Amino acid sequence: MDFSVELLHSTEKKLNAEISRLMKAVKVSTVSDLNSNTLGKLQKAPSNDFLNAFVALLESNMSLCKAAASSIDEMKSKVLDTQNQLIHRQQDELAKVKDTVQTEMKSWADVARKNDKQNRQLTAKSVKEAVKAVSEEEERSKNIIVYGVTDEEETETDWEGVLNIDKASETVKSICEVTDCLNVEVQSCSRIGMWKSDKIRPIKVQLRTSSDVDLLLRRACKLKSSEEFSGVYLAPDRTPEQRAARNKLVQHMKELIIKDSSKHYFIRDDKVRYTDKK
Repeated sequence: MDFSVELLHSTEKKLNAEISRLMKAVKVSTVSDLNSNTLGKLQKAPSNDFLNAFVALLESNMSLCKAAASSIDEMKSKVLDTQNQLIHRQQDELAKVKDTVQTEMKSWADVARKNDKQNRQLTAKSVKEAVKAVSEEEERSKNIIVYGVTDEEETETDWEGVLNIDKASETVKSICEVTDCLNVEVQSCSRIGMWKSDKIRPIKVQLRTSSDVDLLLRRACKLKSSEEFSGVYLAPDRTPEQRAARNKLVQHMKELIIKDSSKHYFIRDDKVRYTDKK
């Protein structure tokens, strides 16, 4: 049995229905009134019927609990994997910054010794650009891009994403609910680009932390089973260079699917990977 919140609610409803049916049969108004005296009023056949029903529900609940425990273990494993990936990513970024700064500082020292004013200005600019790039990368890590969310009330005056942001924000919150990311905090959101009647602009959403972004991206697959958001998909906030590299990976994955559709293909860690279809 696979665990899901919907299945948990369904089991709860069945249990409550059986308890209500039992209370009605012995003519009591509260659960606390169910005791040996009131239950003794039942005939043998109805008693067996209720007993079988409760045993079946108990077995179902036990299976559900085991599935929940398995899901929790799997989630823990995924969280640990994600944390390790984040740590490695941050270490790589820090290493790049360190190398860049060391290189530029060495160049700066060489220029200072030569007393070349023009080269000093260029080297200082390079250091500032390196620091700026790291800062922008940190900001992007907290953003997520939402594609496919239409806004029927948009007008041509809404070219900066100023109007209808409240509606977009509510839509993003609904997406968080569907993906079971209720603790994710939305800091801000805005439409990207100029409004066009034949184009749906994506929404850039800023979350509180980069961990919130990773969590939402991991659970984005739940949107496919949602009637309201089945056509919506999420992506990280990538640079133009990263988007170009991603498009190449997507194109390569499509080619692999055409060659061999028996496998499930996906992109992870900037590589196309695959597993056997279940």
